[in-house]
This record gives sequence, C-alpha cells and structure tokens, in this order.
Amino acid sequence: MKILIAVLAVIAAVAAVCVINAVRLKAKPAKNAEHKKEFDDDTAVDRFCEILRKKTVWPRNGEIDYAEFDAFLPLLKELYPDAFSVLEVNTINNYGILLRWKGRNPEAKPYVLMAHYDVVEVDESKWNYPPFGAEIHDGSVYARGAIDTKCIISAELEAVTFLLKKGFEPESDIWFSYTNNEETGGDTTPAVVEFFKQNGVEPRFVLDEGGAIVNSPDLGVKDDLAMIGVCEKGICDTLVTAEAKPGHSSTPMPGDAPDLLVQCIEDIRKIHFRPKLAPAVRDMLKGIGAYCPFYLRLAIGNMWLFTPVIKTVMKHFGESNAVMHTTICLTQLKGSDTINVIPATAQAGYSVRIAPWDSVDKVLAKIQKAIGKKAKVTAEYSFEPSPVSDYKCREFDILKNTINTVYPDVGISPMIMTGGTDSKHFAKISRNVYRFAGFRFTSENLAGMHGNNETIGVQAYLDGIDFYIELMRNFN
Repeated sequence: MKILIAVLAVIAAVAAVCVINAVRLKAKPAKNAEHKKEFDDDTAVDRFCEILRKKTVWPRNGEIDYAEFDAFLPLLKELYPDAFSVLEVNTINNYGILLRWKGRNPEAKPYVLMAHYDVVEVDESKWNYPPFGAEIHDGSVYARGAIDTKCIISAELEAVTFLLKKGFEPESDIWFSYTNNEETGGDTTPAVVEFFKQNGVEPRFVLDEGGAIVNSPDLGVKDDLAMIGVCEKGICDTLVTAEAKPGHSSTPMPGDAPDLLVQCIEDIRKIHFRPKLAPAVRDMLKGIGAYCPFYLRLAIGNMWLFTPVIKTVMKHFGESNAVMHTTICLTQLKGSDTINVIPATAQAGYSVRIAPWDSVDKVLAKIQKAIGKKAKVTAEYSFEPSPVSDYKCREFDILKNTINTVYPDVGISPMIMTGGTDSKHFAKISRNVYRFAGFRFTSENLAGMHGNNETIGVQAYLDGIDFYIELMRNFN
C-alpha cells in the first residue's frame, strides 16, 4: 500500500508540474504602447503597381526578355527620386541592383536588406486577372511578384523616401540588395557577396524574404504569428539514372532501365531520416505553443516527457513534419521518347531538402546505399544547409522589437526554413542572417506564391511600409 501511495504521489506531482508548465506557456502581449502609423501616402500603392507591371521573368530556359530588366532600375529611379538622390547605385552582373545608404559612422558595421525582382513564369489562362496588370479588386492587388518579392523592394524605397522627409540619417550604412535571378538560383547574389568581401564589408545584420506574419501555421494555431527564419535547409537536386540494354517493347525483359528505375524508386521510398527536435525546432515549438490548444501546450510545455508524442503530431502537418528531418521528393521521371521503345536510360529527379544536421554527401551516400548498383546517384545542383543564426542576440532583438511595435497583436517565433532563399550566400560573411518579410500574409496570399492569382492586401502592403520605416529607425 505504501508503494502504491508513493507511485500515485509521484504521478500527481508529475501531472501538476506538467499543468503548471502548460499554463506558463501562454501568449505574452507586446509591452509597447499602441503604434501610431505615420505613413499616409495613398499614392504608394500606385507606385507599387507600376513596379508589378514589369514582366521581369527570368526563366530557366534562358529565354529572357532583357528589355524588361533593362527598364527596371530606371523605373525605380523615376518612382523614387528622393531616395535615389542619396542612394549610391552599384550594378552587379548587369542586372543586380545594389544600393548603399551611407551612414554617419564609417566604423559601424552595416545592415543589409535583401529582395529579388525576378518572378516565376505564369499561365495567364489560369489567372482571374492579368498577372502583370496589377489590378486592385476587393482591396487587394493582383499581380505576379505581389508577395514574392516586389512588395519588399517597393516598401523599402517608400520607407527611405519617408525617412528622408523626416530628416532621418542612418548611423550605419544600409545596403539594399535586389537580385534579378533568385528564382533560378542564379549567380548575382553570390557575386554581391564577393563584392562585399573584396570591399571589406562585413554586415552586422542581413534580412531577406522567408517568414512573414501568417494566420495559417500548423498545430491548430488560429492566431497571427510572425515566423522568422533563422536558417534554411540545404538543397540537393538529385538524379537517379539507371542504364541497361535497350530494346523493343514487344519483347520486354526484367532488368531493363525502366524496370531498374522502378525498383530504385521503391527502395528510395523506404529511406528513413530520423525526426529530430533540434534546438531551433524546440524554440519554434515554444513560440507557437503559446497559441496552441491546451492539450498541445501540455505536450510542448513538457518536451522532456512528451517528445515522442510531439513528433507524432507534427508528422501530420506538412511544414512541421518537414522541419524535423531531411526530405526526399520525387518530381521528375524520364524514359523513352517513343512508347514502343525500351530506352537505354531511365532517370528520376528528386528534390532533396537537407536538414541542418545532415549534409549533401551524407544524404547522397544514403540514397546510393539504398539502391545499390541498380543505378547511379548524382547531384545536379546542391547547397549545404545554412548555419543557424543567433536568435538570442541584440540583432535579433532589433527585428523582434520592430515586429512588436508595428504588429503588437502577433506572437513571434524562430523557424527553420524548408524553402530556399538567396540569403544563404550571406552566411559566408555574416553571423546574423534572418528571413522575414514585414507583411501580414493570409492563406490566400501564400497559396498564390508561385501559383495562380498571386495577391497582397492593400492595407497589408501599407502596413509593411510602416514596418520597414520602424526597422530602419531601430538600426540607429
């Protein structure tokens, strides 16, 4: 009986601790007073629409309309003459736009704000409105690039213009890096980084696209959360190539190239990458957990006890599942050009996103081991996972405090980016690289990114200008 009582007492104590930890994990409203918006220039939306009407598509096939890119920088100068009266203009690889707002203190380390003005291709027949018409309907602007990421470029130049009129002068240099071929993993941003290295520029803080204020995160959260990318997974575009004797489809034999490839695909489907709650993932869960239903707060507030349960729950949500491990996604299949010919070569293409604790070589070796000698595994393009930026430092606080000021109703959480951005190149010269666009995006907005009917709310865009105004002030 004494043993039973002791066991029950331990269980009760553990339960009490778990409940207390869950209660402590609650939303903490921002301490800042209500922010008073100063920006009230309605013509800003007109300028934004002018930028969106430029058809700056940089396709992978190399069929580029250079006239649209030639006209982009002159358009910016025309729309924002006050900003360009103080911005030093550099061009990188002809179309990369690198702007410098010189600060008062030449000894202070600079800040870098990134974006890209190239956009992905569109199927105009599937859009409700012209994708490069920048039409406004029901309070939203519809256009390719509306959120990815011409909104950042336009908002930042509006912010510079506004601050100049207020007599603001930055303490440190602020650089604006606007690239022309981010969507195709082009060479402009690496060239920008090389420019910085050659000129001794060591950024204190780098901010690119990535996270945003979203209202559709995983794990049952219904509140708006500011998700800040502190690292991003590596990329490995992987080819699995099977080769065998070709022939006629009327006399098939086991072991031909397509048959070998099918076997490989089944082998690869069985590859298991152990899910891991890395420190950044745990802190992300704590940030999100404050807004979760109580039963999830109970688990997240007591990860020392419920880690297996949390992993099981996260597997049921796409984004949450992906941050726990390396993922392998079959995206391409190639075989014969003629249906009655057995090809000598059959090939599968995989988009592999590598978790920060894995590496390109490690993942390729694992795939090759799984399929044995049936096919050859090669990387068409690869980039290692980025290092995790410090999110408990003064630089991160600058970003966090800006969000708290402009959007006091939202929670803030670090996250591991499952997608790729150009900011990964800046990890070579800066320890503090963050991925966050200062806008409030709805689930409809996010669905249009790289899809049909890309859109951003007019008020969301104007609030974003306010964000970049406050951010640049906080740099001082």
